[in-house]
Amino acid sequence: MVDRKEIEHLSNLIKIEILNPQKYITQVEKILNYFELLDKVVIKTDDLLRQELTLDKLREDKFVPFEDNLIENLKKTKENFVRAPKMV
Repeated sequence: MVDRKEIEHLSNLIKIEILNPQKYITQVEKILNYFELLDKVVIKTDDLLRQELTLDKLREDKFVPFEDNLIENLKKTKENFVRAPKMV
């Protein structure tokens, strides 16, 4: 499947020196065989990609009061709003 010439070509592309190409030939073949095995696995992608969101699972919004002095201690405020830098 993978030969010495391909490994040497890859080593030239990624600019590394390979002293024992046979070792890498074996490793690359194992990796490719594993990918072939993964390709054979049948999964239902609809079940994995879709998550249903129902209204009964949403949390209820609750008002949480805060102290007025929090805004007073900030440097950049206008009325009850915090001023932030302009976003482009």
